[in-house]
Amino acid sequence: MTAPRLDFRLLKVGHCTHPECVAMRGGRWASMMFPALCGLLQHPTRGWILFDTGYSNHFIEATRQFPERMYRWITPLSLPPEETLLAQLQASGITAGDIRHVVISHMHGDHIAGLRDFPNASFITMRAEHETMQRKSRIGGLLHAFLPALMPDDFAQRVMYVEDTAGHALPAECRPFERGYDIFGDGSMLAIPLPGHSRGQLGIVFRQRDDRQVFMVGDACWSNISLQQDRPPTWLARRIFDSAGDYARTFHQLQQIAAHAHSPQLIPSHCVQTWNSYRDETA
Repeated sequence: MTAPRLDFRLLKVGHCTHPECVAMRGGRWASMMFPALCGLLQHPTRGWILFDTGYSNHFIEATRQFPERMYRWITPLSLPPEETLLAQLQASGITAGDIRHVVISHMHGDHIAGLRDFPNASFITMRAEHETMQRKSRIGGLLHAFLPALMPDDFAQRVMYVEDTAGHALPAECRPFERGYDIFGDGSMLAIPLPGHSRGQLGIVFRQRDDRQVFMVGDACWSNISLQQDRPPTWLARRIFDSAGDYARTFHQLQQIAAHAHSPQLIPSHCVQTWNSYRDETA
């Protein structure tokens, strides 16, 4: 049976800036923009789904005091009112209550800042990610870009761990990744562990209604150019990683996928070139 195809839109929910030379080997000292990209998907029976939430006003509040304020100093953010996730959903006739599921790539603040805005959603993440962040102290969490204040109070009652779903063979286009998790049990959305940047980071693979395959990879790389030119982050950026070795392995595996003639569309969560191409295509 053919897996259901999904409607898909890419959204930019604010952005931050940071020196290019930190994010990409051989980069400039000048700051570059890192858009916070999220996926809005519609499943034929599961309804509206988000992949990450980007920034929100909750992030601004959570980083108002010291030491959390350092997060905003290091990566200054911009979030115009019209770019908030709730505003963009409302413009499309979608309410916060319509969102049924939020898939969390990982629990860094710029990916989970909007979780509190979706009261009816289940949260889908890896158990390894949640448990690792729960064990961190206030300072330890901050050093790994985690802000506990962004987590909904009832998160534990609404979370679904992908490790508890069925394993699933991945499409040939996703090699060298071979196995993932079938989130909804129908093959429509497969979760792939992408460790390194954080302990339990995951990406998702799905097909759009026009049959184009998409692989949203979170922060497993920060731009497609970095994959093509073999320019991973420098040692300064790796200080927030869970494992530099795991990051390098995941990065290399994504490079292999990108080199395939019929590879899925890779969408890193902060790739400005990907965002510009998508915006131009859908203008």
